[in-house]
Amino acid sequence: MAHAKPLFVTVSALVLGWAPPLFALTAQELWAEWQSQSAAMGQIVTVQEQIPGDGSLTLNGYAMRYADGEVSTIVRLDQIMLSETGDGRVTITVSDTYDLTFSFTPDNSGPPVDLNFALIAPDLRVVASGTAAARVYDYTAPRLMFEDRPITGGSGPLPVIDVMVALTDLTARYEIDGTNSADLRYASNAAISGMSGAIEISPPPGEEGHLKVSFAMGASTRAGAGQLGNFANLAGKPGALPENFAASGALAYDSARLEMTFSHPRDGFTLLTSNQGGRLSTDFSRDAIDFALSATAASTYLASRELPVPVAFTVGGAELAFRVPLAPSDQPQPFALRLAYRDLAPSPEIWALADPTAAIPRDPITAIVDLSGTARILRDLLALDPTAMGDIPGQLVDLGINELRITAAGAELTGTGRADFPPGPIPMPVGAVDLQMRGLNALFDRLQAAGLVPIEQLAMARGLLGAFARPGAAPDTLETRLEFTQGGGISANGVPLR
Repeated sequence: MAHAKPLFVTVSALVLGWAPPLFALTAQELWAEWQSQSAAMGQIVTVQEQIPGDGSLTLNGYAMRYADGEVSTIVRLDQIMLSETGDGRVTITVSDTYDLTFSFTPDNSGPPVDLNFALIAPDLRVVASGTAAARVYDYTAPRLMFEDRPITGGSGPLPVIDVMVALTDLTARYEIDGTNSADLRYASNAAISGMSGAIEISPPPGEEGHLKVSFAMGASTRAGAGQLGNFANLAGKPGALPENFAASGALAYDSARLEMTFSHPRDGFTLLTSNQGGRLSTDFSRDAIDFALSATAASTYLASRELPVPVAFTVGGAELAFRVPLAPSDQPQPFALRLAYRDLAPSPEIWALADPTAAIPRDPITAIVDLSGTARILRDLLALDPTAMGDIPGQLVDLGINELRITAAGAELTGTGRADFPPGPIPMPVGAVDLQMRGLNALFDRLQAAGLVPIEQLAMARGLLGAFARPGAAPDTLETRLEFTQGGGISANGVPLR
């Protein structure tokens, strides 16, 4: 987390350096506000030549430099033209190529390494509008391309990195509310008809291994909003987020594909994965972080010399979501975790390894775990040093199983439950969990007939089930209620276990 904060400052400065948020109604006022805003953010902006015109201003040799202590960023544009439209808007036209350099020192020693890139944006059109308190950018571009340039600097041989990313049919809007300079707020949305890219990395001479990655995404939309706080204060404290920082965003896309090949004499592999759409959303503030990721109709293929057969499977739907409170508070705060894989279908080759006689039903596998509860956060989790030992950062107050479902090989396990955790040296749960099992005896019979599990182990498993579970209302169903009582007591269906 400590390394992410300076990176956040760098990225924010880069974005705002390219698209300064405070606009005026004239080209000259716009340029003056850009300079003022950049200075407040700790950026150094220079131009080689300024050419005023009738309702316009041309900036030749534009450069913006920013350093956060770990990474230095340099942005260069040959020309920026600001043109007043006469109706309160300003059109911004830039050179087709936008050069970026990220400079850092590996291992904090030796000369810096410069990673050089170019953003190529022919026919990019940017229109600024709004008032001094509420500025708006509107972007359109038929095509944007991001390409690498040679890596320079360093004290030894450098790898060769080839990068190409292309976006098509970009439309976007960026709004910033500067009514309160100490609490800047923004909102944005964007859409593209598609994106594709490729990355190749070759090691320095004398080293082995070659990585090749290609990816693509179908039509997608993105939206975001948040509070940026006071960037003047942030520039002076690169190790901390603004006091009232908050940001949320959502990305939805129609399809995605990733291909990765690592060529190596000993450890090569090939990975192919794709899906038919998904969504990603985040909500991040100093108080909590919410994250949700989902995809549908996904497939994965992994081949390696170390695997007896390729690992291949499809998934009907996958979800990962969590909420983590971050700020200390005397009051319990909610947290949550959801992990779900629906209709997971391994390839026939994998099934043949695990069950060569096909004794087990090869139905798709489903696994869902949905938990929620509350916890008392005792320390600021954003300020924690993960390498240092100290007091526990929080206390669990209560935990609930909202959904538990595992379906595989013709059997199913489901359950729900909830428990409180009274304060104590070792918090012990007080509550109950209800579990239901279907088709388990039939699965045991299949495993025994196929000889996949020794009879002695199956007999032990049946005995344990008989002790902890009771028959349900339907054939081949079992159910159990696990109760946790004060003092660490545990019972199953009323029978004490501890």
